[in-house]
Amino acid sequence: MELQDMDTPKEVAVSLVLVVGGIGHGKSSFINSVFGEEKCKVGSTWGVGKTITKDIQEIDYKRKDDIITFVDTPSLDALNSSSKFQNLYKTGFNALVIVCSIKSYPSQSPPLFDNIKSLFGEDMYRYSLVVLSFEDYLGESTVDEFLNANSTLKAFLKKTEDKYVAFDNTLDKESKEANEQRARFFVYLDSVLRNNEDQTLKQIGRCSLLCSCCCKCWSWCKCKLHLNS
Repeated sequence: MELQDMDTPKEVAVSLVLVVGGIGHGKSSFINSVFGEEKCKVGSTWGVGKTITKDIQEIDYKRKDDIITFVDTPSLDALNSSSKFQNLYKTGFNALVIVCSIKSYPSQSPPLFDNIKSLFGEDMYRYSLVVLSFEDYLGESTVDEFLNANSTLKAFLKKTEDKYVAFDNTLDKESKEANEQRARFFVYLDSVLRNNEDQTLKQIGRCSLLCSCCCKCWSWCKCKLHLNS
């Protein structure tokens, strides 16, 4: 009897999605809302600048055809000294989710955006998706009214091609509204992943960061070394 060919398991695409934001902006709560269950420890510490998340945490979100690995993070300052983050950054992130708290804006958020840009550079915008957390703090106001009143935030969102979604983490995770906001988030996330295809946001070596003038000098030096060798 001939042996039947066994089906080889299909390779599943894995996307690495980094979640960053200020202390108490709701990064872990956002991830819990996306999963519809408690995956990350949360707490209310934004008023005293104390972070609940102490270390990098990776959580897999398994879909039919792929896996999204969300990377929960502590404060931005802690990332600079985290070897785990540095290793992930060298590998590259497929998307960058920036969690910005509506309740603490504008007191904390402009410096937050500056710090994120300093860490990831200008190339970050094409990978970025902004989550406006604590939507419930708007009360009777709308997200559009909030953005119109905060020009700095609106200008930042424009650089991401207006890829943002508001999140109310207080919703019952099984409710229709919670499912709808999750769906909106994944529409934007899939757009980011699709537009960048196999490219990633990764740490660049020092040579790649040279200005155009320095690059010309460096090319000239390499040429001279080659001729003299």
